[in-house]
Amino acid sequence: MAWNIGLLCIKADVVKVEEDTFLDIFYKSKDGVHFEEIASVTMDSALGVGYAQPWTLIFDINGRFIFDQKIPMEISKKYKIKTFWIAESLIYRDYHFGILKKGGVKTEVNGRDEGLKYLTSKGIKAADEWGETIIFQIIEKEIFNKFKENYDTSLWDLRYAKYELD
Repeated sequence: MAWNIGLLCIKADVVKVEEDTFLDIFYKSKDGVHFEEIASVTMDSALGVGYAQPWTLIFDINGRFIFDQKIPMEISKKYKIKTFWIAESLIYRDYHFGILKKGGVKTEVNGRDEGLKYLTSKGIKAADEWGETIIFQIIEKEIFNKFKENYDTSLWDLRYAKYELD
């Protein structure tokens, strides 16, 4: 099964993200949702939102902020953000947010070959050559600052809220 899921991570708590971003046009319809549900096609246009301090994680099965960078570009002017396309053709983007520059893509990793190079540059041995596995390893490093073995990810341990369009 191919994942094909977008993940937008904003370095802020959920309340700030609800107030200051596009999330304000959504409403929380369900709490305590497992990863399998928020990663399912049954989400339709809804978003799965979780929190792993200091990051708010927003899952979108439609990848709206992966393929149209207007939202991440705008948010990156106010907050540190990273985006991930969890797919065989993985994408990882880290956006500028610092004293000298806010907004815009700072780092971009596209595809398995670049993903493998990225892992090697961070001293991480790739669990296998599949794009989904590689991007989960990148998420572990960039968001959770750890490495899990046996194809495990910290994303499975979190509980999420389902946000639907208002």
